[in-house]
Amino acid sequence: LSCRMAIAGLRSGLPCFTLALLLDAAAAWTSPLQGTCARPPARGRVRMGPAASAEETDVVVIGAGVGGLSCAAMCSKYGLRTTVFEAHSIAGGCAHGFERGPFMFDSGPSLWNGMSAPSTNPLRQVLDAVQEDVEWIQYDGWEMIIPQGRFYFRTGDAAGWERTLREFGGPTALEDWARLQKVCGPVTAASAAIPALCLRDDPGALIAVLRQGLPGFLGAAPVAKLLTGRFSEILDKAGVRDRFLRDWFAYLSFALSGLDDTETLGAAVAYTIGDLYPEGRLLDYPRGGSAAVVDALVRGVRKHGGDVRLSCPVQRILVNDAGRAIGVEVSGGRRVFAKVGVVSNAPVVGTVRLLPEAYRPAPRPGSGGALNTALEMTPSFMHLHLAIRSDGLAPESEGGTLPKPLTIHYSVILDDFSDICADRNMVIVSIPTILDRSLAPEGHHIVHAYYAADEEYQPWEGLDRRSPEYEALKSTRAANLWRALELIIPDIRARVVEELVASPLTHERFLRRPRGTYGPTMFPSDGTEVPWARTQVDSLLHCGDSCYPGIGVPSVAASGACAASTLVPLGKHLGLLRELRERGVLKP
Repeated sequence: LSCRMAIAGLRSGLPCFTLALLLDAAAAWTSPLQGTCARPPARGRVRMGPAASAEETDVVVIGAGVGGLSCAAMCSKYGLRTTVFEAHSIAGGCAHGFERGPFMFDSGPSLWNGMSAPSTNPLRQVLDAVQEDVEWIQYDGWEMIIPQGRFYFRTGDAAGWERTLREFGGPTALEDWARLQKVCGPVTAASAAIPALCLRDDPGALIAVLRQGLPGFLGAAPVAKLLTGRFSEILDKAGVRDRFLRDWFAYLSFALSGLDDTETLGAAVAYTIGDLYPEGRLLDYPRGGSAAVVDALVRGVRKHGGDVRLSCPVQRILVNDAGRAIGVEVSGGRRVFAKVGVVSNAPVVGTVRLLPEAYRPAPRPGSGGALNTALEMTPSFMHLHLAIRSDGLAPESEGGTLPKPLTIHYSVILDDFSDICADRNMVIVSIPTILDRSLAPEGHHIVHAYYAADEEYQPWEGLDRRSPEYEALKSTRAANLWRALELIIPDIRARVVEELVASPLTHERFLRRPRGTYGPTMFPSDGTEVPWARTQVDSLLHCGDSCYPGIGVPSVAASGACAASTLVPLGKHLGLLRELRERGVLKP
């Protein structure tokens, strides 16, 4: 859940941001990639020396995360020659899959939705645009383990949810839930009203939105404040008093954003309510794990003439005398020149470090904006990846050792459901082999447990990854992961055949995430300060978790598509939207 974001940033900001533009004629853009990009003084200009070798393409994308691959796939679809450079040996960034012997592990997202058919999910829309897909396995919910007891949250089951409220809620729970649905209905509708692929970072966005999502735009205006406000404000407006309901939505908020309901955007949770509760709603899992989704994006890049190069880190971004990003220098000193633009999928700190010093924007604490290295960042994750023996893991009624059958997902709140943000209190568990047996040999399960973006970097800072101190800290910090798993499979330690513990240093090393972060914690409420695709350097764009719409697979896919569309003329963008609408895949 913590990795899916439910299109949170996208749905939260776009209607209100567009409305603000319409109401404030002074908030003007100029033509794409020019005018608003400040240039440093002449003394900061960087001149090019002789290159060891060089090549030319239309667009260079730095980083093969989901955002970068989404951008590259869309650029290739638009007819731009696109080359992606990835430092890691595996594409996918935080969502990559990896193998250890016969076992296939997901490094990141474990819960997917809106992927098995055309939907409002931006990643699904990107795959539809490039006509790629994977096989999706559907299921209907996850198990909740809280100090008060256990229950199965079944998506699309109103009667089941009411039974849960009767069991765990107080005397006002059902009444509060009914009022919340009434208040939240218009917000939920507005949060999913505008197609993600309408986004571009220039005035053409207004035309794209108004031509493709005018009814949704008009419907969003009356609830703009609730969309961009905190979800706790929606709870207050609905008069929700029941303790269990308040705790439940604090949990959902934390699962979406790593923050509770007082700091999570209203649209994020409102969209999730509309996504999980309507009758018949199901969740999706990709056969082959997250690697299958990444492979589909790579195919989308290559089928239209693009290229994805692994183990090829970018050393610096090239900026010419006119202050325009003109390409990159990769390992070995090879230069690749980009005729149209450079798009960085690296985190904001990493992107700024690649720029010549004279072109690095100064940090702006307390503010937002593009390439701002002072944005407050989320903590990191702790991951426990296991391969275990599955013999005897059946219900007692079937001769096994468990009180009930295993399911693919669990959310475990260890100590206090009313203090969801407490340190190492919430653990997300995924057992994907429940649905996809191809991920492990017969007789085995894959297990993935992690803390939801609340592992601080400070205890790890400066440690040698080969030292006994590092191993001891991993053991100490992973203790609650084991504690959660033993609530599900009591003898799990005795079943382990493969164990991998990933720390913030792991994220920093393999994914090049500064201090292991997953991105900024929030964006300023003033839309003019939101970091979008364009940056202060001409022809350098940004996508991924460090810019709008934010953290999460759907959000970074939306940002990648936004960057790609910004690079092409509006007519070509509108032509693609028209094509997708005619094919019936542009939702809503």
